[in-house]
Amino acid sequence: MTLPTTPFTREQAFDLGITEREWREMRHEGFIRHMVGGIFVDGSLDDTLDLRTQAVRLILPDDVVIGRRTAAWLYGLDILDNRGFPATPPVEVVTTERARRPQMGVIHAHVADDLKDTDITEVDGILATTVLRTATDLARFLRPVDGLVVLDAFLNRGMLTKQELVEEIPRWRRRRGVRQLELVTDLADPDSQSGGESHMRWRAHLMGLPRPTLQIPIVDPLGRPRFFLDLGWRHWRAGLEYDGEEAHPPERAAHDSARRRWICERDWKVEVVRKDLVFAGGNGFERKVSRFIASVR
Repeated sequence: MTLPTTPFTREQAFDLGITEREWREMRHEGFIRHMVGGIFVDGSLDDTLDLRTQAVRLILPDDVVIGRRTAAWLYGLDILDNRGFPATPPVEVVTTERARRPQMGVIHAHVADDLKDTDITEVDGILATTVLRTATDLARFLRPVDGLVVLDAFLNRGMLTKQELVEEIPRWRRRRGVRQLELVTDLADPDSQSGGESHMRWRAHLMGLPRPTLQIPIVDPLGRPRFFLDLGWRHWRAGLEYDGEEAHPPERAAHDSARRRWICERDWKVEVVRKDLVFAGGNGFERKVSRFIASVR
């Protein structure tokens, strides 16, 4: 059976002749992928911005403004769950009128009396908050570490500049979340290459460590950069590496080992921090990093 090349609902799939049993099997095998709300797509299709916007169109009125995490999603930033676990949260929208908030179960509506026309743009036919408004909203209202992930991601993609964020801060004086916006704007760095690295840097910040440099080049004898450390401190010649994989194939593990050995031969110390430790509760990360820093100081 041929599935549609555009997003569809469960009911539309059944109209094509798919049975309940076939539906369960196709979902289990990944032939049908859940997009958002009650919208699904052929599992073989790439997760493109166009496909995402088509899915959102099916469940939202034309005049609703997409905002916050869903707007970031529309812009191509997969920060809906930066921990890397599967998650399909509600579609987040922003409206100035509390009485007109959408009441659908798959929608989370935020009321914003400060939403201006200049905060709204069109993304492939869908009204959404601009990149700047989306970034500042998320930096103000998410947890600080998640706000940092957002700003790092926007900066890394070149969708915003640090100066634009700094110049936007005065607008939010005396508004909720402005102090957090100031903090994460100050810490945000376009050289952060993943949410995991941003989380690791945030925890290092909470430890009171000096601000690290990101993507430190380690050069060969001819002065050419050969490898880059995720983050580190040049005065200690020490760096932290984020390991975002739970397991590596043997060839990848051998490559990583050789890479780190080469870096250490250049008189650098490197500590590898696994994803599960970066995102875990407790103080395991802090103990590990504290021991490492004490050994190099």
